[in-house]
Amino acid sequence: MSTLSDYTDCIKRLLIDIGYRDEPFPAYDSSYWGPFHSWMLEELGPTSTWSLKQLNELEHAAGGVIERSYPCASVELKLLYAKLTAIAILIDDSLEDEAVHADILQFSHRLYLGHSQENGMLALYHENMKELSDVYGDDAVLRGLAIVPWINYIDACLLEKVLFTTQLDYISAIKPHPHYLRSKSGIAEAYAAGIFKATTEQSIPLRRYIRILPDLTFFIEVINDILSFYKEELAGETYNLIQLRTRSLSSSGAHGSGVDEEWTAHDTLLLLCDEIRAATYRIDRMLRLEECEAKIRGETGNFDIDEVDLEIARQWRGWRDGYISWHFECRRYKLSPLKGMIVGGRSI
Repeated sequence: MSTLSDYTDCIKRLLIDIGYRDEPFPAYDSSYWGPFHSWMLEELGPTSTWSLKQLNELEHAAGGVIERSYPCASVELKLLYAKLTAIAILIDDSLEDEAVHADILQFSHRLYLGHSQENGMLALYHENMKELSDVYGDDAVLRGLAIVPWINYIDACLLEKVLFTTQLDYISAIKPHPHYLRSKSGIAEAYAAGIFKATTEQSIPLRRYIRILPDLTFFIEVINDILSFYKEELAGETYNLIQLRTRSLSSSGAHGSGVDEEWTAHDTLLLLCDEIRAATYRIDRMLRLEECEAKIRGETGNFDIDEVDLEIARQWRGWRDGYISWHFECRRYKLSPLKGMIVGGRSI
């Protein structure tokens, strides 16, 4: 990050260009937060060594991202996604515990053999995956998109640990393909599937949105990396997507904005913003977002927009704006003080 002003200007331009809307923070929903809070304390908490303060932060992050990103979803769907998100975060932060790591190593094997998980945290993870699978009913393709990434996430965590702890040079190993680990660890297809399944009863034909899935998964992964970059720079982290891609591009001889025309992290940030911008435009165009929103406003226009088009548009818009808003609201990203500079209004 060259300067704080460079970062805020870059994000501000991106959010303006993609038409981000800063929606009001939702009112407290006791039907969602009540059961989630109880589950955190009574079921997930006892499977970990985390303090009450750590669990509260986990509840704030996992519960918040799902509440914000799925405003059209039922409480049932939101709770399942929130629980899986909380466990995924806990798994990633438990890899240094050798006993837990040993259980994580066997997670997929036990899953494939049909054996129960001996670790309480992993048993909860598996149980919630099964419950989410039930929600998707007979839609085998969408169910696969919603469930398999949670399994792949385990493998991504293990792969990352191997790269960090063996004699392999992590940078050399991952440098040619900086998006590889991100695509496995981002759980993006699962979150994308949730956008188009707001309730157990909702059944949107896959053909109505399948073309946008590559761009959508890219958006989910990379907008998070862009909005995470500020707090990672403050913490001095060097193994994030932006830094890894910077090293990859730099080693390839790309010319950037550095003193000696070297490629910099800010150049990568600008590049990723351009790629996100282009992906968002393609998604909006294929989902006919502008036309759908014109029809919702009652404006005259195309008459071939149907209720399924409108459902898709509402749920994509709700997810996109909510996911971005959550990053400004979640304490871990440290963006609240910058909100006024980026989107206007007061910090929160």
